[in-house]
Amino acid sequence: MAGFSPALDPRGLLASKRWVVRPQRVADPGVRVFCFPHAGAGAAAFAPWATRVLPEAELCAIRLPGRENRIDEAPFEDLPSLINALEPAVAPLTDRPFAFVGHCSGSLVALELARRMRDKAGVLPVALFVSSIAGPRRRSSESIHLLPREAFFARVAQYGGIDASVLGDPEVMEVFEATLRADFRLVEEGGYVPAEPLDVPIVAVGGRSDPFVTFDDLAAWREETSAEFSLHHIDAGHFVLDQTMEKVVETTT
Repeated sequence: MAGFSPALDPRGLLASKRWVVRPQRVADPGVRVFCFPHAGAGAAAFAPWATRVLPEAELCAIRLPGRENRIDEAPFEDLPSLINALEPAVAPLTDRPFAFVGHCSGSLVALELARRMRDKAGVLPVALFVSSIAGPRRRSSESIHLLPREAFFARVAQYGGIDASVLGDPEVMEVFEATLRADFRLVEEGGYVPAEPLDVPIVAVGGRSDPFVTFDDLAAWREETSAEFSLHHIDAGHFVLDQTMEKVVETTT
């Protein structure tokens, strides 16, 4: 069983408000579910699940710089810097059991944050849910963030998860392009750093029709845990956020 830290520093709680959105506060949650969005997405991607998780669970959606009400903040372009900023914002809310949920690139952010919290404070989530991305030891050599604009937007559209009205609005995309490219760069240039497997169950979810992530890619997440591992290969494409959240509910019931 993971340990938990009563990290209640008021300054940390203030920082948490910028980074962590809790759409439906729970007075005394039995578990907090931290959700890490895919490239270009914000906390709103998880908002519908605030009322679908268990009554005693509190959904905590991560909002990164460069989107939503943080659109004027520069996005992070490298993973270590992001983790350095994110860890003190999440730590104050780990005073009770918590789980990490990542979709696509958010899965790697969740993994690295779990590693950091283990190494720094001996605190671990009760489970790590990852979806639609290869295990970090099978990283792709693609550099999507360097594609010309038209090709870049076309590739982003293939992944799903970003409203067509946004992708089809040149003015919006001009503002949003830097954030999207930064998110892809963060993952693509963040080479794998060997580390001891987490003593945390990992649940991987992916679509059989996903043109970008194979069964073997998902299975590579097994190497990141010394605890239980399960893989759910479902009838879907790349965007399996809802199905992943369904597994969260099933697993934590």
